[in-house]
Amino acid sequence: MQKLFRVVAVLPLLAIGACATIVEGDDQTVTIITDPAGASCTLTRKGVAVGAVTPTPGSVVLGKSKDDVSLICKKDGYFDGTAALSSSFQSMTIGNVIFGGIVGVVVDSASGAMHEYPATVTVALMPQSFPSVTARDDFFDGRKARIEADAKAAVAAARKNCAPDQQDCDALAAKIDDKRDVELRALEKQREAAKVEEG
Repeated sequence: MQKLFRVVAVLPLLAIGACATIVEGDDQTVTIITDPAGASCTLTRKGVAVGAVTPTPGSVVLGKSKDDVSLICKKDGYFDGTAALSSSFQSMTIGNVIFGGIVGVVVDSASGAMHEYPATVTVALMPQSFPSVTARDDFFDGRKARIEADAKAAVAAARKNCAPDQQDCDALAAKIDDKRDVELRALEKQREAAKVEEG
């Protein structure tokens, strides 16, 4: 029985910023991207379908809510990929390093501004089989390096946007590192589950 492995979502990196802009209206458009393209994605909130994109890339209009949205993407020959679209208060995007299971942290502002979802979500779908062990390891090693680089860039961006006396920087950096570690563990599970066709 095929296992379902989750690609830790892919959320844009968010931090509190003085230059943030409140997004008006009860609805917003969210763009869904998969790597590779051509997947079928379904979005649900509290167990109820709220949208679909078939095929990717594509956009869907979501009603704003304090509740998170779950995303699952399917494509023949690939493990299913999932992501969680976290609802956050008004915030400032400081990065879009979401390739390969985006490392991201949503930090709620204390301003009481309206809720919103990330404008773009990318889900990386991992192949279920490879022609050789070398091909498999090259692929997953590349993904691993990208996750680590994205996390490093996210921490640097978060610290750059923090005030010198803002203690939240360390907490935000720790959350990014935790997300990185979750993604790396999920990646290794997929490496182990992927089939090698040679021999």
